Amino acid sequence: MPVKNEQRKLLSKELIIDTAYHMVDTNGYKSFNMRALGAELGVSAMAFYSHFSSNIELLAAVCSRFMDTMDTNPVPGEHWEKTLVRTMGSIRREAIAHPHLSALLFDEEIASKGLEEHTEKIVTLHLEQGIPLDVFTKAWAIIDAFLTGFALHEATTAREELSLKTSSEGKHQLAAWQEIYFSAYNEDSFLIGIQIIIEGIKSIAAPNPSDWYTPK
Repeated sequence: MPVKNEQRKLLSKELIIDTAYHMVDTNGYKSFNMRALGAELGVSAMAFYSHFSSNIELLAAVCSRFMDTMDTNPVPGEHWEKTLVRTMGSIRREAIAHPHLSALLFDEEIASKGLEEHTEKIVTLHLEQGIPLDVFTKAWAIIDAFLTGFALHEATTAREELSLKTSSEGKHQLAAWQEIYFSAYNEDSFLIGIQIIIEGIKSIAAPNPSDWYTPK
């Protein structure tokens, strides 16, 4: 059914992203498509193609919007260590609070487009603090691997633990290895991991005193 002119005028890019965002946050992105979005907004699925060329492009925009909710803006005068703790902690908390949205980060096709602005923002933030390019390049791989891996495993173990507890096997006491496996991923171990990364960056930068701050 053709979209009425009145509907087309009201169908802004922001409204489309906002609606898609809440749909993915509620039901996940695997079942999301232009047809479902059209049903939600009361228009034809074809109405969205003047703003987005594909479902992937729209989901990438949703991914980008999700990253904008995180506490990753520069804080004037902030020491780089505090910046790492603050920004990485915020990313983890939002990923836990919004598991369906965080799943977008693990879809390579969506993330490759949706994380571009976020990546540029974080890289710029740390380089402007004065971290040498060669040091930050090495640190980036470590930070990215740790943050991605921790968030993914934390979400996975939480689902597995819940499944085990609600199954017939869950009525029995967990084995020692299961206790370790399910309790390993938590805020304390996350913060310890960040401190290990910080010490590693200092080691890479040595003998540089690593006295880097966000410009005031």
